[in-house]
Amino acid sequence: MNRSHLITLALRSSFVVLALFATNAGAVDATAMAAPAASEELAEVHSGIPHDAVYAMAIEGKTGFAVGAFGQILGSVDAGTSWKPVASPTVMGLFGIALNGDKRIIVGQRGTVLLGKPDGSWDAIKSGSEKRLMNVAVNASGLAVAVGEFGTVLRSKDAGKTWEPRKLEWTSFREDGYEPHIYAVRVEDSGRITVGAEFAYVIVSEDGGETWKLVNKGEKSIFAMDVLPDGTGYAVGQEGLVLKTQDNGATWQAVDIKSDANLFGVWCSKHGEVVITGMRALIRSSDNGATWASSSDLEIVRNWYMPIAVGEASMKAPGGEMVSQIVYVGGHNGRISKLLR
Repeated sequence: MNRSHLITLALRSSFVVLALFATNAGAVDATAMAAPAASEELAEVHSGIPHDAVYAMAIEGKTGFAVGAFGQILGSVDAGTSWKPVASPTVMGLFGIALNGDKRIIVGQRGTVLLGKPDGSWDAIKSGSEKRLMNVAVNASGLAVAVGEFGTVLRSKDAGKTWEPRKLEWTSFREDGYEPHIYAVRVEDSGRITVGAEFAYVIVSEDGGETWKLVNKGEKSIFAMDVLPDGTGYAVGQEGLVLKTQDNGATWQAVDIKSDANLFGVWCSKHGEVVITGMRALIRSSDNGATWASSSDLEIVRNWYMPIAVGEASMKAPGGEMVSQIVYVGGHNGRISKLLR
């Protein structure tokens, strides 16, 4: 089976990964499919124009950034409550973002890497790659990994200032040596790296990217991953793919959510909450994945949402202050919305 046929199989749905085959303008015009609808589950906090798209989003403390089409960067200084445009040094589509203290990295099309500065601005740096970078993660010590098309893995040991390619020996994972697109990455403070890719590949490095081992494989692509400090987590992807781990990604089990939607984002909490976004889908669990509910909200089932980020809101309460988490989703029309319930 040749590479073009494999890619065709991986992209059976016309909207499998909105970002992967986006042009420099950055977007597949999924918004043209439907007129806006009032939402029962989402409250819009920011919206752009029809050709805008939000592909990645991260919030840490009061600081948040969202990125997407045409090199667009949005910034928040109130934990996601409001968003404003930030000057961008590129017009390339931006697909991944990582925040960890003073370490801020954005990645995107044609090997684009942007580094954030303390004042909230961004500088473009050379990554040494022309490959499309789909995601990035960085740990507290500055070990960063960017992943992308055709098996691309870049590593930085200085929080993104300089990069080196890490060549995975794909022939040790599959006989034909095909290099799958990699969409998800996680970097732990221990130096352990986990990536998720086409064909349900989950590949782990215990030594900061020197050596790799395959821990899961299948037929469908993994597009997003979230794992809690206690080792419980989820990976989601193509045609309703949901995998769950309870041992920090060492093993994964399939979860039936009764949906065949292409799933683009996932977030889970220590309280057993799980939120999954996708193409015309928002799927949730409040019991750590034992049961699932799919939204029938017209704003959701007519459109797409991709990244998920969580901010905190505080309010005065008897005897002190109450802090609650607010879940935000981003997607079509450059829209960012918060979940109402």
